[in-house]
Amino acid sequence: MKKATIRNVAELAQVSVASVSRYLNNKAKGRLSEEKAKAIEQAIKDLNYIPNLAARQMATNQSKTIAVVVSNIDDYFSTELFKGASNILRVKGYEAFLLDTNAEQQRERELIKTVSSSFFDGLLFQPLGSNIKTIQSEFIHNIPTVILDRRLATKRWPQVISNNITVSKDATKYFLKQGCDDILILSSEVKIASTRRDRYSGVCSIADPDQIHLIELDEESYNYMAIKNKIESFLLKQKAQNKKTLIFSFKERWLLAFLPMLFADGFLNSDEVLITGFSDTKLVQTILPEARLISQNPYLMGASAAEILLKSLSGEDTSKKHEPLIVPAKF
Repeated sequence: MKKATIRNVAELAQVSVASVSRYLNNKAKGRLSEEKAKAIEQAIKDLNYIPNLAARQMATNQSKTIAVVVSNIDDYFSTELFKGASNILRVKGYEAFLLDTNAEQQRERELIKTVSSSFFDGLLFQPLGSNIKTIQSEFIHNIPTVILDRRLATKRWPQVISNNITVSKDATKYFLKQGCDDILILSSEVKIASTRRDRYSGVCSIADPDQIHLIELDEESYNYMAIKNKIESFLLKQKAQNKKTLIFSFKERWLLAFLPMLFADGFLNSDEVLITGFSDTKLVQTILPEARLISQNPYLMGASAAEILLKSLSGEDTSKKHEPLIVPAKF
């Protein structure tokens, strides 16, 4: 069947092409009767007419599309950010497109360059890092943007973040009171992202330096067996000294990677090794029901960021110098 055109819609609805164009571009109010609007709507349905996106963009200077750039879709957190944002945007007539940097700086640079110079109306952005000069250099043109999950030293863009320092302090206090002697932290490179720096700062503000031990993992490529051996070697030394250890993971992905191994090798069969970390699914709790974890709300963070972006797109001033919007994590 031949693809329907705007002229076909106009003929079936018995109106002018201009009237159909106004209807499609939301410019019919006060210029089109309710009867004609209903006739156009019915003709569109009958003909299964799909408007030309490029033509609509030229007419309205809007594409009704939003780019959501996340750091790594392997993480449940990032996909929930997208889901929360997408559901809010859809209600307002926008479609969200998920773009994954795959934890690669060059890929992020390419995506932001493309997004900021193409047809997207706005951007929700979870950067890999928190270096403001690096992030600013990636933009070719200004585009309405909201930053997600990163605390940046700038007022250029609104930001939606979590209370990483506070909740990390709370968890550290709790487990030290439970008798933990040392804390083994599993994290991607700490210095790159404010999220991880804040979590590390929270732990360091409560525990003594000689109690804190850090294993950093490369998200793009890491030697699983080497990390496994490093963790188990540390735990064996702790056991030999009758020390109680807390494994604190700054990302759920690392818990899911190493918990089954620790469980199988008998390291979690006593109360000498406790587990905590940031976890946004029920998978860790399924493996280790007694674990006390930190839960964020990435869905709400994404939804909140979308609402801020929609205000910006509607012309509301969102550039006021206010503190980032904090969606609290819970321990």
